[in-house]
Amino acid sequence: MRSTDHAAAVDFIERFLHTDLRLDRVAAGVGYSAHHLHRSFHRALGLTVHSYVRRRRLTEAARVLAATPDPVLDIAVDHGFADQQSFTHAFSSFYGLPPARWRRTRRFFPLLLPYTFDRAEWGFGREADGFEVTDRIGADRLLPLSLAAVDMLPMLDLEQHTAALDTRSGSHRVLTAHRGGRPAAAMIIDPADGHIDYLAVHPLARGSSVVRTLLREAGVSHPRLSVTTFREGDRADLGHRRALLGLGFRPGPLSVEFGYPTQRFELVRSLPTDR
Repeated sequence: MRSTDHAAAVDFIERFLHTDLRLDRVAAGVGYSAHHLHRSFHRALGLTVHSYVRRRRLTEAARVLAATPDPVLDIAVDHGFADQQSFTHAFSSFYGLPPARWRRTRRFFPLLLPYTFDRAEWGFGREADGFEVTDRIGADRLLPLSLAAVDMLPMLDLEQHTAALDTRSGSHRVLTAHRGGRPAAAMIIDPADGHIDYLAVHPLARGSSVVRTLLREAGVSHPRLSVTTFREGDRADLGHRRALLGLGFRPGPLSVEFGYPTQRFELVRSLPTDR
């Protein structure tokens, strides 16, 4: 499938998000077999059609829960769930609380935002390499990357996140990997202890060596690096914890960031050499 076909699949899903969206219907909507769409979508975007639909529905349901007094059952049915029980089970697995209890917190955060990439972003490709690395970028350029990579950032509260980016981009070391000026990945490092306060990778660049490239650059000045990520077993994790383990990080102390349970990982050995 071409990038335009993947974009068409995402557009079809978003247009019919609250209706019956089985794989075969999405495939028919974009003119491919269900088997081919399943394999190609997962290879290009790093998650299956089913996972994309589930995370998008739960995100939009959470938005309505936080903003309205609508009954939980109505929200469940409106967002494609058969009944309140199945919705409660799915919501609790990803958001950590049953819908009614979570609603009382009034702290909306998205699991996944729509994949609406422009042509330059689709050009990253999951096997892409050759990104240029620079050591300075404004917070306004990082925010779109954060929104694309929201699944990497547990409990992204937009107001808090924007304020943190503004503060850290001025006082911390910022490394950005980009192609043609379009950020594909970025990290913000605390110069005092080498902790990576911010790490975001564009979904379409996650099959590349972009994180390894940034870590090598960071390691020149920071021999010990650490980062926080999802705890083991967190259903919201799309594989970021596993990716860090593959890069040489090892689990450290449990922690909490912005009220979300996380775990610190530490880079305790040199990075694997490229093959």
